Amino acid sequence: METSEHKIEGLPTYLLIYGLLMALLVATVVAATFDLGQWNVVIALTIAVLKALLVILFFMHVRHSSRLTWIFVAAAFVWLGLLLGLTLTDYTTRDQPTPNSAAQIAVVDNGGHR
Repeated sequence: METSEHKIEGLPTYLLIYGLLMALLVATVVAATFDLGQWNVVIALTIAVLKALLVILFFMHVRHSSRLTWIFVAAAFVWLGLLLGLTLTDYTTRDQPTPNSAAQIAVVDNGGHR
C-alpha cells in the first residue's frame, strides 16, 4: 500500500485563511445591504464560491491531495454549476404573472399600497 506525505499547514496559514473567510463574511453582509438589481445574486454566489474554495483547499486539505481527489472536487463544482445553471434557466424563462382581476390591477396601480 502506498503512503502519501501530507504537508501540514502552520498556524499562521490557518489564521490567514480564517481572516480571509471573515473578510468575505463582511463582504457578504455589505453586498446584501445594497440593491444592485440582478448583480446581487452574482456577487453573493461569487463570494460563496470563494469561501467554499478556501474551505475545501485548506481546511479539507485538498490542496495537497492526489489527482483523484482533485477530479472529484472538480466534478462536484461542475455538478453544482449545472444545477445552478438549470435552476436559473428555469427561473428566467417563466412568464411574468399578469393581473387577472380588477382588484389586482388596482393594487398594482397604487404601487402596492392599499
